[in-house]
Amino acid sequence: MKKLFLLLVIFSLVTASAFAVSLDELRNSPERYKLVQANSLGEEYIDINSISVMRYNPPYYTINATTYIVAYDKTVIMQLDNIFFYNYNQSVNSLVKKFITPEEVTARIKKDTGIKSQIKGAAVFNYDGSIQETYHQYNLSNSMYIPLKADDIFLPSYMSALYSFYKSYNMYFNPPSKGQLF
Repeated sequence: MKKLFLLLVIFSLVTASAFAVSLDELRNSPERYKLVQANSLGEEYIDINSISVMRYNPPYYTINATTYIVAYDKTVIMQLDNIFFYNYNQSVNSLVKKFITPEEVTARIKKDTGIKSQIKGAAVFNYDGSIQETYHQYNLSNSMYIPLKADDIFLPSYMSALYSFYKSYNMYFNPPSKGQLF
């Protein structure tokens, strides 16, 4: 039994190292890693190859994607395996088509952007790609859905969700803002 447990631990560490990414790789592979947000504290990249549509049932959509947050204040790279949930009825475009006033659209978007995010796994790497924290797979029933509000539009998860939708459907879920890099 102890040998089986030891083999499982070793396998999980080897599997985690297969996903390691360095800062140089993120910056020098734009065909694979898309920069979706940058500010004075860090950058966020999305692994274009990881974007996969899990649900297409308009107005509801679900997309999986892996993002990498370069945290300069922490000197680490955080890998997040995300699930993004979309309700297109709550998008700016849909709300505008309902002939409601711009003030009503703004009020509704402030409450709910139509996007929820869930982190299903995480890992932390040093800039050279070496693992700092091992990969954790969370039980989805225990993880939290995070509704993204208008105050969150410049958060990394919101930008990644928008880019994932754009890349999957070649259309914007919500109109791009000046802070978006795509």
